[in-house]
Amino acid sequence: MNIKRNLLTILFLTICGIGIAQDYKKNIESEFSAYLNSIVNMEFEKSMEYITPEFFEIVPKSQMIALMEQTFNNPTMEFEILNPKILSVNDFQKIENKYYSLLTYSNQLNIKINSEDQETKDEKEMRINLTKQSFEQTFGAENVKYNEKSDFFEIQSQKDVYAISENGITDWKFLVIEKKQKMILDKILPKELAEKI
Repeated sequence: MNIKRNLLTILFLTICGIGIAQDYKKNIESEFSAYLNSIVNMEFEKSMEYITPEFFEIVPKSQMIALMEQTFNNPTMEFEILNPKILSVNDFQKIENKYYSLLTYSNQLNIKINSEDQETKDEKEMRINLTKQSFEQTFGAENVKYNEKSDFFEIQSQKDVYAISENGITDWKFLVIEKKQKMILDKILPKELAEKI
């Protein structure tokens, strides 16, 4: 009788554990989708609510909002973010008093560089080639296409992000992993995570 009860207890706890594990991943996906949607809809102030607060101790929130507005409202460029998709959410790790889960997502960036009206054919070709090379260095040659009809660069982007929570279940905040921002990431992430970047 005791063996049956112990087995049922173990089974129940296992099922509950799996359910909780799936719930925190669903919360991460839901909150990250809200973060991405706020950027796609150019609600930059709202998007800041989803970024880990430690980031703003290094880069002020007002500066981040101004930078995003400047980028997306730049008259010399047109931006579109399409098809954001969460590709994976890893199991969390508890380090000190926080939980960290690595998330990978992708989207398509369409970027058009508006030219001056007097641009010659040769100047346009040179501008397109230089811009394409720059994007290829950042995103990889296989992820960059130039669409001659629309004059947009179509870029497939895939990024890693750390989801960070104090309780491991809700209120996830995000930190996008950019190698060129390693100095900032080193100040925010625990050493064992920062070393993997």
